[in-house]
Amino acid sequence: MNFADAIRKVHGEPQAAVQPDAYDLQPNSGVPQLGFCADGLPAPASASVLAGNVVRLELFLSAEQMSGMFRAIMAGQHTVMTAREAAAYLRIGKDTLMKLAEEGEIPGILIDGRWRFPKPNLDDWLMLNQHGQEEIDDVA
Repeated sequence: MNFADAIRKVHGEPQAAVQPDAYDLQPNSGVPQLGFCADGLPAPASASVLAGNVVRLELFLSAEQMSGMFRAIMAGQHTVMTAREAAAYLRIGKDTLMKLAEEGEIPGILIDGRWRFPKPNLDDWLMLNQHGQEEIDDVA
């Protein structure tokens, strides 16, 4: 089943007859690839795939396309978060975050009167607090 047929199945539209695509890519002969056996045939489907619980999506990208995709993903990632982003990341209220930052209990930096929170520091803070909480639970 291809991706379009899977979408049609989910939406209840009738499936068109599947025609071989002129652009189908075959694996290199003799080189096992993800989803293919050594003989070049597709790998057998798992039980969850046969039950209809999984849609398999394969992308064949060139090195340039892969690099561009990773650059686009990383461009959306910031290492320094605003108070709103940090509060959402920590799943706490912004007021609670601001109180913790002002009391020096959470790592934050004041830049031009606005709090900024380095993500690696928040991750470290979470790990340290989790470890400290486990010790408190063990003592109790």
